[in-house]
Amino acid sequence: MIRVWEMVNSLFTGATPRRRMALPSRVPVVALVVNEQDRHVLASVFGQEPLDVRFAESCEEACSVANQLTAPVILLDRDWPETEWRAAVERLTASPHRACVILVSAVSDAYLWQELTRRGGYDVLPKPLQADKVERTVKLALSYWNSTPKPAVPAGSRRK
Repeated sequence: MIRVWEMVNSLFTGATPRRRMALPSRVPVVALVVNEQDRHVLASVFGQEPLDVRFAESCEEACSVANQLTAPVILLDRDWPETEWRAAVERLTASPHRACVILVSAVSDAYLWQELTRRGGYDVLPKPLQADKVERTVKLALSYWNSTPKPAVPAGSRRK
């Protein structure tokens, strides 16, 4: 009876019955965050999850690292020095893999969320960061990212 259920389950999951599944690799998340305490919260949350946080030191570096790693989630601090957050969101969301950009902000209201989403962003995380809100928001962003179709990448442009 167990073998029958394994076969039925394999039809829905695409898995081969009785075959050992590989453990999922760590998912890269890029963070451009000013405050050291917020960085510490991110590092502690992602250390407990299969997520690998990569801290960037500029918007250009965040774009580069996100594209190189095909990071599905990017956290952007609204207060990053010498960076206009609206332009940064548009640049980060223009990635070929369509990352979910989460704005980290001391201000968090419906107007800001609407403006962020109009520019292609995903959500706003209020500062100071709290582990449970970070975890919930990032998991929802990953779920959303996994459920949305991505544009096909031409064969000659794939990174090695």
